[in-house]
Amino acid sequence: GGVSACTATCCIQPLDMVKVRIQLMGEGKAGAVNSNPVSVASMIIKEEGVGGLYKGLSAGILRQLTYGMSRLGIFQALSEKFKPEGKTAADLDFKTKLGCSICAGGLGALIGTPADAALVRMQADSTLPLAERRGYKN
Repeated sequence: GGVSACTATCCIQPLDMVKVRIQLMGEGKAGAVNSNPVSVASMIIKEEGVGGLYKGLSAGILRQLTYGMSRLGIFQALSEKFKPEGKTAADLDFKTKLGCSICAGGLGALIGTPADAALVRMQADSTLPLAERRGYKN
């Protein structure tokens, strides 16, 4: 589960970067914002190179390793704990599965939030004026 989540993050990172940039362009500004993803991606490549689309990848992978894997592990542990006597976790009723899912997702989000915050900061850093940039590397 963790490897597939990290692989998906590597594939989706450029799209996520474009999404965050579009969101940041509209922050605190009145009027029209360039919301064309192709145009925004082209701008990022022109100003920062292709690597600009992958800024924050390390934080994205860390997020998947913390949030994704903890969520899966917590769900599996809860499912095993509440499975019916002599049956498998697949035999859980809907309400129990729902409760396990909500708990696993909530705890996973709590665990993964610092990595998610780091991801957004790394993606947003190059939009700041030069003097205010933090220059995150990884």
